Amino acid sequence: MAGSRRWTRLAQNVFLLLTLVGIVYYFAHGFKEREKGTDFPAFYAAARMVREGYGHHLYDFHAQDQFQIRYAGRTGDYYIHPPFETLFFLPISLWSVQTAYLLWCLLNIAVLAYTAIVFHGHVLNLVDWRVLLPLFFLFPPVLLCLLQGQDSVLLLLIMTLAVAELRRGRNFTAGCLLGCGLFKFHIVLTLVVLVASLRRKGFVRGFALVFVILLVISAGISGWAFLTVYPRFLMTLSSLPLAGIHPTAMANIRGLVSMSGIVQNPAARLALIWTVSVSLLWYAWISFKSGKSTFTDVTNLAFGNFVLAALLVSYHLSPPDLCIALLPIGLFSQYLAEHTGIPRWVRLSLLSSQCVLFLPPLHVISLAWHVYVCLIIPILIIFLLTSVAIFRGIPRRVDRSAVISRFPQLRNET
Repeated sequence: MAGSRRWTRLAQNVFLLLTLVGIVYYFAHGFKEREKGTDFPAFYAAARMVREGYGHHLYDFHAQDQFQIRYAGRTGDYYIHPPFETLFFLPISLWSVQTAYLLWCLLNIAVLAYTAIVFHGHVLNLVDWRVLLPLFFLFPPVLLCLLQGQDSVLLLLIMTLAVAELRRGRNFTAGCLLGCGLFKFHIVLTLVVLVASLRRKGFVRGFALVFVILLVISAGISGWAFLTVYPRFLMTLSSLPLAGIHPTAMANIRGLVSMSGIVQNPAARLALIWTVSVSLLWYAWISFKSGKSTFTDVTNLAFGNFVLAALLVSYHLSPPDLCIALLPIGLFSQYLAEHTGIPRWVRLSLLSSQCVLFLPPLHVISLAWHVYVCLIIPILIIFLLTSVAIFRGIPRRVDRSAVISRFPQLRNET
């Protein structure tokens, strides 16, 4: 029996490895034809600018255009992230853009594999990580992230590791980890504010330490003037036709308000977006503070709800960024498996909404019709249902032996 299990595990590993190789080949093989429609050349050109000593011109539109034309033969989306993130792409910028994209795909898949391992240990332990990893690839935003050469998978790993550290009571380390995710500050800062409101000792200190370090690194790359140049760059971005800023492709509050057409005046629309966003954050916070939950549940149900709130109120949310939703989906799935007493309609609504997000035709059609914002509907349903569950308190936990009888693979862990 032991020998049979070893051969079975070996066959699983070989099959998984071949699958990953096939995925990498699929994305890298056709990159030359898709290059002009992807985001990766913007990251690559920014890294080349820093390598060649043009870091102080990183947020000059014309300089970015020149480097993209030189190395990618195109002009398109601009590099819009903080200067320190160029360090991620600096090593692979030693090669051509095609080779760099291949290396970036390999790195992303390695990150996804490690994320699946951490998921199995701290988020969703009902299935093996070798099963979780293929499930990740069935989530369309993950495929979009690989297709575009984006960095959202890295943020997914950072947030997952932060959950693991919060579970262990290592608040300082969790704060440091979320600080490392500041390359998407429009998502991370909101999450940090929500977790910091729980007054976990050491969390803010860890985040502040990494924040200062990254600030100094960014100043070393682009000079201290980036503190004023970078905000002006971001505010000008929406007025450029090729900047890739399309609110209708954002499954967040900004996209919903923009698509609805309720307010035509730009200033009034911005005010409405901020009002709705602040109200949603307040609801996420008050549902936990006024509820009957404990901090143990924050790393299960409430932390997942905080992540959804951060996605919903983020001012910029590209389709690949939705791969971060895998974290709350995993936390909620574990919650549903471990607790009884949940009303049937709530359980079915949560499961149905999560399954909807996994439907590839929905993502393809939404992108083709330029209404990707519609994906905010299942996200809002999940957010509101979990907020109500947090407020009412966590139901009793299911008997561990009953879970093991349904999922025999947990027996060894027990």
